[in-house]
Amino acid sequence: MTAVPIPTHVITGSLGVGKTTAIARLFAAKPEAERWVVILIEFSESGIDVLTVAGQARGEFDVRLVPDGCLCCASELDFTRTLRELVRGQRPARLFVEPSGIGHPAAIVEELLTHQSHGALALESVVCLVDPSRVAPVLAGAGVARDQAEVADVLVLSKADLATPAQKSVFASLAAEFYPPKRWIGEAPHGVLPRAAPAPPVPRAAFAILPPTPPEHASAAAPPLETTPLPAFGAERRASTRVGRGVAGWTFERRIGFARPRLTAQLQETASLGAERVKGVFRTGPEHWALVQVADGRVDVQESSWRRDSRVEVLLAPGSRADWQAWDALWAGTIAD
Repeated sequence: MTAVPIPTHVITGSLGVGKTTAIARLFAAKPEAERWVVILIEFSESGIDVLTVAGQARGEFDVRLVPDGCLCCASELDFTRTLRELVRGQRPARLFVEPSGIGHPAAIVEELLTHQSHGALALESVVCLVDPSRVAPVLAGAGVARDQAEVADVLVLSKADLATPAQKSVFASLAAEFYPPKRWIGEAPHGVLPRAAPAPPVPRAAFAILPPTPPEHASAAAPPLETTPLPAFGAERRASTRVGRGVAGWTFERRIGFARPRLTAQLQETASLGAERVKGVFRTGPEHWALVQVADGRVDVQESSWRRDSRVEVLLAPGSRADWQAWDALWAGTIAD
């Protein structure tokens, strides 16, 4: 009998943002009969965070500590070994991973997605908590804090009960600018992650740790998307017409890699296909991802911490003919050999 994939969550964010508190609150309210496990990747070996979770947990649980928060060298082997023991041994009903506040979570996400590809676990969410006092440095700055927000698919304003209206406004504005768009953007007052999220202003899938909630219904005014599978190169295209303009998005399986020089060269020519704007994130190597934007004839390429999949969106100029098969051929021609 095939084992059911372990539902898995990564809770990341800067030092002191409230990651352990949020996890402890979840463990305090979890179903008593379910055995949950959290892997804490700490900078030190003090184990204070272990006590925080253990002091509030309800029913069966386990806390695993991996010291040396940068997750390099020996600590990376410790994390890999701990994860392997969990997926091969007494599998928990739910798994949480808390990276250190000074650590880059991309390697953790890569490791979890590898296990997901083998059917051992299901990475349901990568949640980044943002401190109200550090919204701009985290979401608009550079470095590890920005990378933590970039790799996440959920952004949450931590300690929202202490945030000012101005801080909440800046958070909502900057969080909405990320690409790929976050699956959910919201708040966590008193360190409580949402169990059933309210409908966001823009229709997105709802976010909840437990229990899962159905996606919000798309707006009735939104035009239907025509979905076309492209199995020859591991992709799916979704296209429609909005306000007289053709728009389309492609999502590529994570295994697909792109040759960055060819991709950049081809994007220089997209104006001939009627593009007004192109925005995408592409896997360009085993550990390299690129955020690519094309506007006003200029191609801008930056490193990205996104790890889920490659995807790209195209907005055509007014009056341009939507030849999506030509775009399919363009992407196919930039896939690495």
